[in-house]
Parts: sequence; structure tokens; C-alpha cells
Amino acid sequence: MAAYLKFQKALFLVTIIVFSQFGAMAAHAQDDPAIGSGARAFQQLGQELPTPNVYRNAAGAPGPQYWQQRADYKISVRLNEADKTIAAEGIITYTNNSPDTLRYLWVQLDQNRFRNDSLARRSETADPSHAAGGGTDALSFGALRRHQAFHERDHGFRINEVKSSAGGNLPYLIVDTMMRVDLPEPLSSGASTSISIAWEFDIIEERAIGARGGYERFENDTYIYFLAQWFPRMAAYTDYGGWLHKPFLGGGEFTLEFGDYDVSITTPADHVVSATGVLQNPQDVLSEKQRRLLAEARLKD
Repeated sequence: MAAYLKFQKALFLVTIIVFSQFGAMAAHAQDDPAIGSGARAFQQLGQELPTPNVYRNAAGAPGPQYWQQRADYKISVRLNEADKTIAAEGIITYTNNSPDTLRYLWVQLDQNRFRNDSLARRSETADPSHAAGGGTDALSFGALRRHQAFHERDHGFRINEVKSSAGGNLPYLIVDTMMRVDLPEPLSSGASTSISIAWEFDIIEERAIGARGGYERFENDTYIYFLAQWFPRMAAYTDYGGWLHKPFLGGGEFTLEFGDYDVSITTPADHVVSATGVLQNPQDVLSEKQRRLLAEARLKD
């Protein structure tokens, strides 16, 4: 028996922009003896940032013609506890608010960083300094456990289909943690399009591999599933960088688009689900006591 929960959420995300030029500026300032340490914090940016335009002013703030793309999601997801997997399908409605015509879309596949052939995995190094005894030819138990976890299961998204709103298959190309989806027709400025994606993946063992999400097993054979970066999401398209589609190596975060989420979650009936959003069907999934406590909680400070 499964418990089926439905959530809706309006997502408002903070845009985080990291400029690597700041590091170069600081290094240059350190090398220049004419710049005092107190003055370095107030030095002008000069040519380090793009020229101001109608989209952004000289401080980088939104200009009079600033725009941002929109991505709305309708997702149905199921937790398969027996084999520790997620299976889902979703529809992404993408609105092109930019002045550009787009002929393809880039989608982030964050779980792909756990694939053995990912850039993140291939760029890892084994650190023998944590090994017992400090021998250069030894690995710690934790490092061995991590490698064993990767060996036992195949991780990363398994994309089962990518279709247009008309139901036709869309060509796509997966490049590490990114997927380019070619559109059947160019998406003009102000227009919207919808694509549907079906996917699944093996949930990582968080204690063994280490990440923002995964499953954790306890001594009484119960589990907690904390899932992050679990669905294909639109890469950002911006005025300052176009498509932001660099591979995800595990550190840092992303600029994302604004959008609404309509999410249906199916789990085994004995599970307790915690999620952000507004629960749409409490009568179906909560007991009378739970509904009463939830009503009381809404009135608390």
C-alpha cells in the first residue's frame, strides 16, 4: 500500500553569481606594492566586469530591460524502497523571456556526477594521509567503503524518454551532468514550450559516498531518505553568460530560474514525508490527529 502526497510550491530562488575575476583582482593587488592593504577593498572593478547595458547597470543590478527565464515543473515521483531507487516523470514548461531565439535547451542532471565516468569521479584523488599509520600506499576504511559503494551500484540518471508536448521523441545529447534537448521548432522570444522527461536513479548511500542527499540505514533496520538534486532541472540562460552549462563537480551551487512546482510523491504507507510546499490532500494521507495538530501548528508563533 502506498501513500500518495501532492504538493504545490511557488519557488523563489536567490540568484548567486560568482565572479572568478575577483580572485584575479585580489592576486594582482597583492603583487602591486603601490596599493595599500586598506585601499584594496575599495579599488574599482575597471574592466573586470562587462560594460553596463540595458539589462544590467554598472553595479550588476537589473537594468530597465532586465529579464529572467521561467521554468515550471509538474512531477510525479515514486520511492521504491526495496531496491532503493527513484522513478519519476515530469513535464517542464519553459518560457523564453530573453530577446533571443532558442533552438535547444540545456537541462541539468546533477545525479550524473556519481557516475563512474563523470568528470567529478575521474578528477578525484585518493588521499593516503588519512590512512592508519600514514603509509603512502594505504587508504582509509572510509575511502575503501566509498569506492566499494560506487562499485556495487550504478549511479546517475537513467533517462528513459524525452518527448515534446505533442508526444514525439526529442533528440537529446547527455554531456556529463548536462543534457542538451533539441527543439522541434525554434523557441522565439516570449514563447513557451513543454518537454516531458521520464527518469530513474539508484539512491546513493549517504554515509558511504557523502553528498547533499541519499539514504541512511539505522540499527533497527529503518531508513531515512533525504533527497536533493533528484530531478532534471533547467539550466539557467542569462544575459551575462548565455547558457550556464558547466559540468557539476560536486562543489558550489547554481543560478536557477523562477517557477512553480506541482509535485506528487508516492511512498510506502508506513513512511513519514517531510517536504516544503503546500500539502494539497491532507484528508488522504494524514490521520485525524495529524490533521488536528497541523491545524494547530498554523496558528502558532
